[in-house]
Amino acid sequence: MYLKKKFILLIAVFTFLGFLSCETPTNHQNETTTYNKSIKLDNKNKNNNTLSSQILNEEKDTAQREFLNIALMLPLSGKHYQIGNSLLNSAQLAVEKKNNKKIKFTIIDTGDEEQLLSRLYRVLEDEIDIIIGPVFSDKVNQVREITKNKAIPIIALSNNSEIQDNRLYVFGLKLEDEIKELLTYSINRNLKKYAVLVPRNEFGSRVEKEIKQFQSKNNLSSFVFNFYNPDSPDFYDVSKNVSNFEVRKTNLEKKIKLLERENSEKAKEELKKLKKLDTYGELNFEALIIFAQNFQEVSNFSSILPYYDVDPKKVQYIGSSLWAKNLSLKEPGLENGYFTSLDIDNQKKFENMYLEIFNSKPHPLATLSYDIVGLISNLHQDKNNFTIKKLHNSNGFIGMNGWFKMTSDGNVLRQPKIYKIKKQKFSLLN
Repeated sequence: MYLKKKFILLIAVFTFLGFLSCETPTNHQNETTTYNKSIKLDNKNKNNNTLSSQILNEEKDTAQREFLNIALMLPLSGKHYQIGNSLLNSAQLAVEKKNNKKIKFTIIDTGDEEQLLSRLYRVLEDEIDIIIGPVFSDKVNQVREITKNKAIPIIALSNNSEIQDNRLYVFGLKLEDEIKELLTYSINRNLKKYAVLVPRNEFGSRVEKEIKQFQSKNNLSSFVFNFYNPDSPDFYDVSKNVSNFEVRKTNLEKKIKLLERENSEKAKEELKKLKKLDTYGELNFEALIIFAQNFQEVSNFSSILPYYDVDPKKVQYIGSSLWAKNLSLKEPGLENGYFTSLDIDNQKKFENMYLEIFNSKPHPLATLSYDIVGLISNLHQDKNNFTIKKLHNSNGFIGMNGWFKMTSDGNVLRQPKIYKIKKQKFSLLN
């Protein structure tokens, strides 16, 4: 009872954090999930693979059914189980917030390779109205192939725009949106010459492609790409290459010898300064874009690059939404760097709410499931007439991650913000 009262009180406090136009329903889990202590779930029938406390209305027309059946496809086992559990908890939280009794979840664990496909085929025999998930592109492609003749909308919790289609929405913050926002802002600050540091894999190729497309459209010419092996990155060697360290070191040695031969007072003064340096000559870039695979790589590069004279006080460090975590504030090499992110302030409020209820911090993707489940619930709640077309509101919607707009071709438009790391705080720039 205490937990229930505590939850109700929290909901009252955080009501203003919800959508301007989106709120939400109730929840349950199957045997593959972890039951949450703070939200009372029905687990009496462990053989029931869907929400066991609700009866599915058998009418075939989605717009006329009282209950809306949402398939949640999340990695609830395997190496990404923590992501899946966090996304599931957030969907539950969205459901509890409005206490809407008209949403039914069917839960599919995408982390179980052996069971995923057979489970999906069984689920498709039911009246599934919409699929939320999966998270990773390879799983999304599997699901799309199996459901292609079913006309079931899929809202993938991915950021890979290359998989979007007219019934497949990419709901994460897409790479091209981040790059467009960063480079537009950077150009307006009169930054013209860039070095780009990315892994040599599919992700790095996408970054290169998006930057080159932006470069072509905006008549920019100076981008130098530096690739590293994502399986075993040599951070020191890569950093040396980025800085052109060996050439600049040789330039320093030549300059010192030249001044020593002059043997003038002016040369002696300059020699004193040069002997304190490691290199001589300016870098061939003003800004360094670091789009790494994970934050540990960002940390390693930001620690090592300054030793090879890529000084963050002289070079503008630029990053992705991967930097939107408190660990960034503790990295001296990232001081004064800026990056894109969804709304950090709202995400912090959501994190506090989640932490209070689930006694753990949410994964950064958790607000995605909270936002989309909340929106769908709100659209279906009053008149039991949710249709996918209702997601195509011309004005868009506002959720925990800020404004977004979904279009019929599967695109999800967002307006990422730009934050600067300054004195161990995130400062909003745009």
